[in-house]
Amino acid sequence: MFVVLRPGVLIKVLAATAFVAFLLFLLLGGLAADPAGSSGPPPAAPAAGGSDLLARTAPTPYVVAGTDKNGLNVRSCAAATCRRTGWVAEGGTFEAECWTHGTPASGDDRWLRGTVAGHAGYAAAHFLRGSGAPECGTSAARRT
Repeated sequence: MFVVLRPGVLIKVLAATAFVAFLLFLLLGGLAADPAGSSGPPPAAPAAGGSDLLARTAPTPYVVAGTDKNGLNVRSCAAATCRRTGWVAEGGTFEAECWTHGTPASGDDRWLRGTVAGHAGYAAAHFLRGSGAPECGTSAARRT
């Protein structure tokens, strides 16, 4: 059975449907891009004969320091403009898988990829104390 609508009513129904779809899109996460419009650095290719599997299976603990008791934001990519995915208190631990270059934070362009409280992301290396995480996309031979 077909329902015949006047053109004005049909347009109102289509506009309302589009509006509801847009609201659902926003509520469910949108495009998931950072505010700068990029999703971060491109993924690094694995080194010849290996991958960064070692970095993923053996996270290295780093301690947050030098934040004036403000703690450290964990971001979706290696830049301070990226979406915040977590936070670590001063003196807390960030489990780093590997490090990569990104936008400099306090003059240091190294960012550590890892997890805190089950949330993955990047943390500025300038505010982390520790060593041992390999560079992302390389074998464990090049460590920081």
